[in-house]
Amino acid sequence: MNRRFMTHTTIPPPAGIRRLSEVDAPAVAELCSRYPLRMLTLRMHLEAYGYHSDSLLVWGAFAPREERLEGIVFRLNNTFILADGDGACAPAFAALIDSEMHVAGVRGTVETVSGVQASLQRHTSTNWEISTCMHLIQRPQISEEALTVVRRATQSDLDALADHYSVAANMYRSRSNVASRLQTNRVFVATGPPDLTGNGPILSSALLNVEGKDAGLIGGVFTQQHARGKGYAAACTAALSLDLQQDGKTPVLFYENPVAGRVYRKLGFEECGKWALLYLVPH
Repeated sequence: MNRRFMTHTTIPPPAGIRRLSEVDAPAVAELCSRYPLRMLTLRMHLEAYGYHSDSLLVWGAFAPREERLEGIVFRLNNTFILADGDGACAPAFAALIDSEMHVAGVRGTVETVSGVQASLQRHTSTNWEISTCMHLIQRPQISEEALTVVRRATQSDLDALADHYSVAANMYRSRSNVASRLQTNRVFVATGPPDLTGNGPILSSALLNVEGKDAGLIGGVFTQQHARGKGYAAACTAALSLDLQQDGKTPVLFYENPVAGRVYRKLGFEECGKWALLYLVPH
């Protein structure tokens, strides 16, 4: 659900919603200080993309009769990402989503997404998933020996990494997406013994979906079917987490699969919130 959107409507946003710009940075900072964990993912996206991006559209929900920012909503490609303090902004968020074209889903804090689902008029939900948000405060709990099979990927790994993600099912990433991640983000891979070319096959991987000034959102954790159950995913996640921590940044991730959750908890990740992903189709 991350295809690049080509167009969106020019219908004015609903009452209480307006596009944000750099002028609103103090209001955004104040909102993030009120709800630091709930707003962390959105703050990272703003820090990475800014207020004027070809990929990210940014709106704010303001309290009636006052200029206090109560929630933020993004359009990233064909998905809306949103959060507020208690779900009160959901009707306004839903009206905005209904005014847009080519929307495939909504991701955000559970009560807010639930309120959006109840308020939508021009879209119908087809599926609902719950994600657990986790962050890592301490050093990952893993041995140095387990990390020896992991290294940071480079542009020379593009072909192998694109092939790796081509069979990753819901973790699928196109070659262009992989190339972009290698160029702008941190990507770590676990590899097997070298072959005749001197390169070991990629067995597992982890990368950053977005990186802010003090945190990074880990994603793309995928292990080849034949290599599962050997600790490669944990090693990749730990190596990426250590790399972030060395720069003073907190590793953050989401999971839906309980097996993945057990891996992350064993590494020392702690739960910091529940999010929901709502899949949509227009009426």
